[in-house]
Amino acid sequence: MGLGQGLDLGTITYAPPWVANLSSPYNETSGLVFISDTILSINDSGNTPSVHALRASDGAHVHSWTVTNAQNQDWEALTQSPTHLFIADVGNNVGNRTSLAIYSIAKAELNTNDAILLAQKQTFKFADQPVSGLQVNAHNYDCEAVFYWHDSLHLFSKNWQNLWTRHYVLPLTWQDTLVISPVDSFEVNGLITDAAIDSSNGSFYLLGYKKELSGLYSSFMYRFLNQDDLFFASDYQRIELGSTLNLAQTEGICVSGSATGFMSGEQIVSVLTIAPKLHSFNFSNLSAVSNGKNPTIYFHIHTLYIPQELLSEYKLLDTSGRIATSWVEGKNHQDLTKLKPGTYYLIGPGFRRTWVKTN
Repeated sequence: MGLGQGLDLGTITYAPPWVANLSSPYNETSGLVFISDTILSINDSGNTPSVHALRASDGAHVHSWTVTNAQNQDWEALTQSPTHLFIADVGNNVGNRTSLAIYSIAKAELNTNDAILLAQKQTFKFADQPVSGLQVNAHNYDCEAVFYWHDSLHLFSKNWQNLWTRHYVLPLTWQDTLVISPVDSFEVNGLITDAAIDSSNGSFYLLGYKKELSGLYSSFMYRFLNQDDLFFASDYQRIELGSTLNLAQTEGICVSGSATGFMSGEQIVSVLTIAPKLHSFNFSNLSAVSNGKNPTIYFHIHTLYIPQELLSEYKLLDTSGRIATSWVEGKNHQDLTKLKPGTYYLIGPGFRRTWVKTN
């Protein structure tokens, strides 16, 4: 199909190859990056502000660094630019955080003879987050997923309440506390715990898990082809990965090459104790076949692209359920520039998509 059409390429199943059970420094692994043959990881809240290195081939622990000028309030994601590591202190399960942080570290400091890394802290807030009233593990303003792309940091929320995710974009440097608004959102039917991007082609991956009717949890991944940097408006595929009893609680993902990478699962301590694990993935031979259910409809900038013959079946609603705009007949695109900033819902037969207008 053509670029930027936002087609659902179908849901497939994939069993990631097991690499290793990880040692105790990785009990709560929550973010990964791949550098040469080494994987760097961090742990989330309640742990020291440290970066750990492990061998990609067998998961063996290699080295640890303590990050100075940093506090691990709830480190949840790790990403890298060509010159820096970025640690995202963005976890908010409880719902009481209003200020989040990004720590940047020069990659030139990554020397196994050293034990300390120096970090620079920058803070930010979500413009759309309510000032109060969020309930523990029952709100939409948690976040555990970040990747670097084209001189920006891209964040994806973990929505406990409605099982969607929102996409935010941060610059690499800023002054004071930055306030950011979402640029788009997507229904993932689960909890997003990490993200990674393939620098060779721009495809990106969202990793997560969801609670099944049985009460057990399963892991999944979304692969967005990201044609022309359309992000959620690009073609996508859901990949079911299997039970967390086999994968552990999937919390970290990194790309190691074209369509290849690793994912980590943190330890589960419940009726059973599941060790932290490292798995690999290789999607180079996966098929991507459209399920034929989604028409060619997508948002880009302030324009809705929709075939004119479908206009009578679709409507754009605001958050109050009112029709936000009347369609201009005879066109395959609708100009939404004059709409006020806010959240809108495009509704049609068996179709629902959220669009967030930021300006």
